[in-house]
Amino acid sequence: MPSRWHGQAPRDAMLHPVWQPTNGAQDEDQFVARCLLGAGWVGGSRRLSMLDLRVWAALCALLRIQISDAVADDPTLDSATLRTISTTVYQLAGAVLSDDGGQTYHKLVRSLERLASTTVIVDRVDADPAQVARRVSRGLVRLLGDVWIATDELQLRAPAQWATLRGETSLRVEIGHWTAQQIVAGRTCWLDLDLLRALGPGLPARVWATLEAWGRWPARTMDGREETAIGLGVPALESLGVAGYRRPDHARGALNRAGERICNADPSYELVRCEKRAGWCLVVRRLSGARARAAARSHAPWRSPGTAAAKRQRPVRAAVRAQVADSLGRSAS
Repeated sequence: MPSRWHGQAPRDAMLHPVWQPTNGAQDEDQFVARCLLGAGWVGGSRRLSMLDLRVWAALCALLRIQISDAVADDPTLDSATLRTISTTVYQLAGAVLSDDGGQTYHKLVRSLERLASTTVIVDRVDADPAQVARRVSRGLVRLLGDVWIATDELQLRAPAQWATLRGETSLRVEIGHWTAQQIVAGRTCWLDLDLLRALGPGLPARVWATLEAWGRWPARTMDGREETAIGLGVPALESLGVAGYRRPDHARGALNRAGERICNADPSYELVRCEKRAGWCLVVRRLSGARARAAARSHAPWRSPGTAAAKRQRPVRAAVRAQVADSLGRSAS
């Protein structure tokens, strides 16, 4: 069973420019672009933020647990009931934002609204080398289906009735059929939600998610490291989120700054930098093996113990602050 901070999302969505920071703007223009996958496209009816990615990945991880016995092309996935997960906004907030409260719940509800209203275009190209024709299958799919949020509204008439407050919100979310198929088929990658939150809403998180989904890594080396070089052509620039730069050197500068942020935040990455080899490439060096990378990240300073554990620590911090204030008051007198 995955840890609290683990989410997962289809690789197709990671390697295509669906997850772009919006900076508060709502971009309704439909876009479809090539990417590192080569033949095939994935595009969305609107641009989604990195918070939306974390929410979607957390929900997908819950669905993976629920349908762990399903097989590829399982016909039972046609049932919306099987693809509907039950959780609470409190639990989702702990996984995605490691916090609770009114503002946190508002952010999550707005994110769920964006995900539920997004239509994704999936183009799949099936080509036969022995034939001159190729078959292009286009699907219009949804990331989420129905979303139901239920809150408890109590009629409090006496102080004792406050004890009946549970502080929970029931949440039922239907995961889209295409997403469920990707999960069952194993075409997903695990994402560290705490690390994505630590990287922020911008380019470093976007690049890190793309590198995690990138599957063309060499075999493990003798020193437990692996290195790859991604050619910085137009498809790669689109996947990495820097296709909007007019000058290539500005795009490479942005990737270098993002790579430095990734290496500082993620102890499993040692190098993310643009270098000129046969052409310009993004050279990435990291620990080999998902378990080794997870172990390196386990005690990182950005690792959150979870909302419940943080709440248990609050009285301790308050007591320490009171003792410090008391000692300073005595010394001043």
